[in-house]
Amino acid sequence: MAVINKNTFEHIKDMINKNESINSLKSFCIGYGLNINSYASAVHITSEQITIRYRRKNFYISYNYSKIYGTTYFNKIQ
Repeated sequence: MAVINKNTFEHIKDMINKNESINSLKSFCIGYGLNINSYASAVHITSEQITIRYRRKNFYISYNYSKIYGTTYFNKIQ
């Protein structure tokens, strides 16, 4: 089971809060060594939701991707 540290969690949170594209978020997670398709991973990304597990707490972020408008995130992490 992959675990992320505080700096990685903060970086992912900043990417979401700054409305960066879902493709750059996926690329960062894959480059970090996370399997974004596995439920056991610290970051799991489906076609409409991102689940981040950090310190035994799950954060759920819904998103909508459009080729015209880009990525829109809902339920952002505070």
